[in-house]
Amino acid sequence: MLQLWFLDLVESVGKFFIHPIFYFSIILAYILGLGRVKQERKHFHTRVYDLYHELRFLFPLGLLLGISFSLITIATGLTTSMGAIMLIAVVTLLMGITLRFRLLTPAITIGIPFFVLFILKQFEIKVPVFSPYFNRIDESLLISVGILTGLLLLIEGILIKSNGWKKTTPLLIKSPRGLNIGAHRGKKLWMVPMFLVIPGGELSIPFEWWPVISVGEQSYSLVLVPFLIGFQQLVKSTLPQISIKYLGNQVFWLGAFVITLAIIGIFVPLFMIFAVVTAIIGREWISFRHRSEEESKSFYFSQREKGLTVLAVIPGSPAEKMTLEVGEVIEKVNGIEVHTERGLYEAIQNNRAYCKLEVIDVNGQIRFAQGALYEDDHHELGIVVVGEGKKWSRDAV
Repeated sequence: MLQLWFLDLVESVGKFFIHPIFYFSIILAYILGLGRVKQERKHFHTRVYDLYHELRFLFPLGLLLGISFSLITIATGLTTSMGAIMLIAVVTLLMGITLRFRLLTPAITIGIPFFVLFILKQFEIKVPVFSPYFNRIDESLLISVGILTGLLLLIEGILIKSNGWKKTTPLLIKSPRGLNIGAHRGKKLWMVPMFLVIPGGELSIPFEWWPVISVGEQSYSLVLVPFLIGFQQLVKSTLPQISIKYLGNQVFWLGAFVITLAIIGIFVPLFMIFAVVTAIIGREWISFRHRSEEESKSFYFSQREKGLTVLAVIPGSPAEKMTLEVGEVIEKVNGIEVHTERGLYEAIQNNRAYCKLEVIDVNGQIRFAQGALYEDDHHELGIVVVGEGKKWSRDAV
């Protein structure tokens, strides 16, 4: 039996690399990088992060969480169907090509397939060509898809809270007075590969309680499914880590609530519908409430009467080596108070070999940062600051 499980695992991993979502996610992350670099050059005359920035976030944490949660799906024998997996892939592709990454939430990419399956079951609709994949749609399958929606919402919440706030993209937006104001956009993609159990194959039931929710036959196989999760959030009233971590926490608890409703659906079938409806409406409500709160609050990255707020730190720059962080305020450069971008540049010129900064950190405490400057260093210091004027100056950074 162990040999059969091992061979099935190896085969499912091999099939993972021919799944279209795997390659679609890489292409989408590359397109996201192109658009971001173009936007950064337009706003700041330099890119902050390189073209492959999004690709670095695509796999590591999603792979870890996907395999970890797969222990739950395999141990419980949570079964689904190939038809459901195909529908999820199609919806993911359709949502992805819109480039509106907030639509790549499991609430939508799995919620919509759930209702497609529900309609096919209720009206006994036959699917041409693909009918073998949809010939058995019952309540057990719908419950499994509902639980899967909750599990992936849990993963989405963890992803957002863990690294959705890291290295967000700086940008400029117009204030009501027509001035350029700094903001940050969290926009990321994560690939989450998960092992799922599907009817058919050579694997037999290893335990009396396995599978917990049976769909169809008594023999099974494993399939490694790539789920693509996207995230997009504009932050302008506070630091990205505060706002985005808070949202991630809300999504996590939404997922926990959806799983609870889906499990109740095992005993009361109506609850499986409530579970997915709650996922879709709840996820949209979380996004809507965030946007509303952002619109009602004042700007965080705006011009100050004293000092310049750091909007972004370019990787590998002297500023990064001096541990400057987004949201900190530079009050003095080489002992000279700075109030404008030009003033910052001129203060740096007073000592082109060495720079000493007096900084107010995000907790309101004064600290000093210092380091050597070299001729090949990126844009003198390597920061993007919030200064006066209606146009951002290239010389200032």
